[in-house]
Amino acid sequence: MAYRRFHRTARPQARIITAKYAGQCACCGAAIAAGETVTYYPPGTIANVSVGKIAHVGGLDGNSVRCTVELRKQFAERAAVNDYAGDGLDARWEDQCADVCGR
Repeated sequence: MAYRRFHRTARPQARIITAKYAGQCACCGAAIAAGETVTYYPPGTIANVSVGKIAHVGGLDGNSVRCTVELRKQFAERAAVNDYAGDGLDARWEDQCADVCGR
């Protein structure tokens, strides 16, 4: 018995919709409230993702102001926590080199 394969005739397209339920942005990870205008990416539009995703308008296209603001905020929070390259970097480098060289 031969099985018939389903071949999609056209690639699904992303479309702008009003979010019916709250969710998380696929681009920046920020919360999206119900009733906001979002871009819906059906299965098959994002590589290796087999479920539909929502993002702020223009988020995964790279031109969303809201995603840019959220990503900058997240980057600033991570930079504030990771201050290893901050004060005392030169002293740590010299100490590490002294340990390696045996001085």
